[in-house]
Amino acid sequence: MLLIYKWICAHLLGDFTFQNKKMVAHKRQYKARSGYLYLHVFIHAALIYLFTGWWTCWALPLTVAVTHYCIDLWKLYRKDTLLYFLIDQALHLLVLAGLWWVYQPPDRGAALLTAQALLENPVLWITVSAYLFIIWPCALLLGYLTRRWRNMIPSATSSMGEAGRWIGIFERILVLTFILVGHFEGIGFLIAAKSILRFGEIKGADSRAETEYILIGTLMSFSASILVGLACRYLLAI
Repeated sequence: MLLIYKWICAHLLGDFTFQNKKMVAHKRQYKARSGYLYLHVFIHAALIYLFTGWWTCWALPLTVAVTHYCIDLWKLYRKDTLLYFLIDQALHLLVLAGLWWVYQPPDRGAALLTAQALLENPVLWITVSAYLFIIWPCALLLGYLTRRWRNMIPSATSSMGEAGRWIGIFERILVLTFILVGHFEGIGFLIAAKSILRFGEIKGADSRAETEYILIGTLMSFSASILVGLACRYLLAI
């Protein structure tokens, strides 16, 4: 199972951490003529190759590159909706699952060095993947899910700019950390503190839609973090 954990981590890094809004916008505009599309595919293949550590198997990163290119190109011709986002991610993960089923790297023996032993530890890859997921993919999912209320707000852009997005990221990091270290009571204190800080914002909201947007976004953010944290604890326990 260690290999699939590494690949999921590589996918999260390649699809979200190392891909910004400028790259996505350029890909949507120029599609197959976008240089960012080919850079994105190369980054994915390189991460898979490095994280696998099977230096003589070039077919593996090549397969990832070709399939990732085809899936991303297909998605570029579709609407930017939650459905196509989920289909896109599911197809990428299915490819990785299929490759994991087919490819089995040779046994390199027991890890002797501390750094090597750390990199071969499933705990590292499961934990890193959980944090990567709640930082970037989770933010995109919440954006899709709350789009209905956001579009109903007259001024959809907050005066704080990107501050709201970063507040959500840090609150999800804290919730996940509390769950992983076993201090669930910390989530209660965080929710209470967030409720006090949000009260003024909700009270000063210009419309019912804006109030609903703030409350639903907060509840979804906490719920997603808790679910990911519990899933991570389960994987670490087996």
